[in-house]
Amino acid sequence: MTSFRAQIQWIEQTFREIKPSSEVALDLKYASEDNFMQKDVYQGFQRCFLAPIAYTMFENACRVLRENHPHLQFLIWDTLRPRSIQSLFYAHLEGTPFQNYVAAPFPGSLHNFGMAMDLTLQTKEGEPLDMGTGFDDFRDLAQPKLEQKFLASGELTPQQHANRLLLRELLESQGFKVLEHEWWHFNALPKDQVHGLHPVLE
Repeated sequence: MTSFRAQIQWIEQTFREIKPSSEVALDLKYASEDNFMQKDVYQGFQRCFLAPIAYTMFENACRVLRENHPHLQFLIWDTLRPRSIQSLFYAHLEGTPFQNYVAAPFPGSLHNFGMAMDLTLQTKEGEPLDMGTGFDDFRDLAQPKLEQKFLASGELTPQQHANRLLLRELLESQGFKVLEHEWWHFNALPKDQVHGLHPVLE
């Protein structure tokens, strides 16, 4: 398994680090056992990096959040991820009904390029906004493309939907795009503008 620590100098030179601030809190799920793998796959590594272009886009989203919603902050669950760990995720879900939740290691997830973010919103007192599901929830209820169905059935409340839309507005206004089956996952660029064109963390 690729170690973040073994590559830290290259990571620091190639990517930009997001640090906690009034607009940002970190809870890196894969550096804990609170994830679908139920183990610390990052071996305790608690730093958060993005590709430079994605970093700038996120900084702009933070500025808008600070100006328009000063009582809130982003809570980041995952950003840059080694492709070796992507392989572990893919192998864990391969052949299951949830396989489409994890990109194949080749050409790779946009997380492997520092071009994707998993995140939500919380109050500055640390209370997450209710999005209807938690992180890495593989139920259909987590899928943005099915929100109208679940609003109609009452399984997604108007407030939960509004919270998702606020997160989406903050990020998509800066160029990010939500993944259609994960409300918490945002890509900075389309895959065809990333694969083979930007550095990847092996």
